[in-house]
Amino acid sequence: MNGDERAVSETVSFVLVFALVVASVGTVYAVGVSELETARDAERVENAQRAFDVLADNLRDITEGAPSRGTEVKLSEATLRSVDDASMNVTVDPDGASPTYWEYALSPIVYDVEAGGEIRLSNGAVLRDSERSGSAVVRGPPLIVDDDHIQLTLIRQEHVGSAVTGGSQTVRVRMAATRSRLFYDNESVNHEMVRVNVTTPYTDAWGRHYESAGFACTEISEPAPDTPGRVSCTVNDVDRVTVIWVRVTTAFE
Repeated sequence: MNGDERAVSETVSFVLVFALVVASVGTVYAVGVSELETARDAERVENAQRAFDVLADNLRDITEGAPSRGTEVKLSEATLRSVDDASMNVTVDPDGASPTYWEYALSPIVYDVEAGGEIRLSNGAVLRDSERSGSAVVRGPPLIVDDDHIQLTLIRQEHVGSAVTGGSQTVRVRMAATRSRLFYDNESVNHEMVRVNVTTPYTDAWGRHYESAGFACTEISEPAPDTPGRVSCTVNDVDRVTVIWVRVTTAFE
């Protein structure tokens, strides 16, 4: 092989190797970066869920008598807000007496991940919604259901001050509660029915949770973009029913 042929061969080899490197880098950039971003967003949702688990613990503390609690939530290109897209009503129907009815706004606190997915605190429960796993109640509300007794704790959240904050700072969520009030407690009669209706963007998640506790649930209306749906859950023939009410104020600091 003469010098010209060797030069051409080396040039072709260089071009082929360079093209392979460029193609590899392009593939890694197109696929790898997307995967890294997806993994990063999933980790942000996981971190938010852990923070909201602490938030739910602190909420439980104040409903049981603690004066107030502050919980730090780290925002990583996310938004923390109070929303008005959820409410609940509860009906207790004792034998031989008129039904008793309560209705209240839930005013959930919501952590929105910029790329999609959210965590919310609603009636003491933690809900998670993500593209990978869908929506679920990952931590239930304060609810006791056994063979002959149901105890419901109704938590009305009311937000004060700015309803939304975002960015990458750390936000303290301050919560304070009024003294818990016993609204209803009756074991002297049988109860034909206890019904819980939830207006929420996550009817499936709430329905699955209440069914796992022993209720029978029916979706009254499906949620739509910017419009919550409604799920109705009922349990029949209960000896004793207890309903506790507490009002909680929340604020972002």
